Amino acid sequence: MTAVAEPATLPAFRDMTPAGPLIPELGVSLLAGRTADPSRVLDDIVEAERIGLSAAWIAERFDTKELAVLCAAMAARTQHIRMGFGSLAAGSRNVVYSAATAMTFQGLFGDRLMMGLARGLGDVLLHQGMTVPTMRGYEDYVDILHKLFAGETVTYDGPIGHYPLARLVDRPPQPRPMLWNSSWVPGPKALALTARKFDGLFLGTELTVEATRTIVNRAKDECVKIGRDPESLFFANWCMTAPDLSPEDEMLVINARMITHLSFAGIGDRLVEENGWDRREMDRILGREEMGKDGVIADQAFTREQLAEAGAALPREWVESGAVVGTAKECARRVREYIDAGINHVVMYGPSPAQLAPVLHHWER
Repeated sequence: MTAVAEPATLPAFRDMTPAGPLIPELGVSLLAGRTADPSRVLDDIVEAERIGLSAAWIAERFDTKELAVLCAAMAARTQHIRMGFGSLAAGSRNVVYSAATAMTFQGLFGDRLMMGLARGLGDVLLHQGMTVPTMRGYEDYVDILHKLFAGETVTYDGPIGHYPLARLVDRPPQPRPMLWNSSWVPGPKALALTARKFDGLFLGTELTVEATRTIVNRAKDECVKIGRDPESLFFANWCMTAPDLSPEDEMLVINARMITHLSFAGIGDRLVEENGWDRREMDRILGREEMGKDGVIADQAFTREQLAEAGAALPREWVESGAVVGTAKECARRVREYIDAGINHVVMYGPSPAQLAPVLHHWER
């Protein structure tokens, strides 16, 4: 199983709506963080399409934010905007089930799914009785997906299980979805795998523009090594965005979430390393014993006010270089910097579509 993933085409982003073209470079993350009421996403997705965002992504949590249910509900309320799995953890689902989910979605709604995949966060999955595949197992998972999408029957016995005769008996006429490797701060193995098997690389939040450019160039170098056109690999990133927010609201949208993300095992260390930040600052800020204990995400262990209090200790440089803050015009300019660094699709994370409308106004101008 060594076939290189066939590249997708960028024009797939360029759908049209009655109100005008969607903006392929801009997407939004909906239901950011915790939520007890996922139903608000149904109005948010309508607004996201209306203002011209080309995709809406959901960061899955195993409570009220199950990817397939939410993305299908959002697709049913809209016509053209794409839905993004951001991302499906390979260890949470049998690979045939994942393939069936994707093709059912494509059959219902047309070619509108962008399927982010990840090995997953161990502290989260393992405590839920799920698994985190090895790097080899993750590659096998993606290989099997490609074969099932192509109509092949798969016989497999390896790191991710035993599949005597796996297949999708019926498949819709729609193409397979775009496959994105969701890797917050990818290392050499993840970059090489992305070049071999995926249509795109989906980076996490808090990476600076400079760090983003470096990672993009590394991924393109991996494409060159295997004879793949580096321009056939697409890049997306989560980008925490706070346009025209009060200092108090910005603290909750940006700083509090940065504390949660930095507390993920392994993620904070990699972010600090790639961004060239002072590791001692992170150790000082994340010194609470309860932080990330027993697989509990920081925003589950603390109230928003407690996270904001911890977030107030973040260096301002980290906020301004690892997120998008300021006026709507400044945010539009800042997002453009990530596009210039090689990102094809910026997923703005934090605000509602209505709050992002002024950013799109300045983007178009």
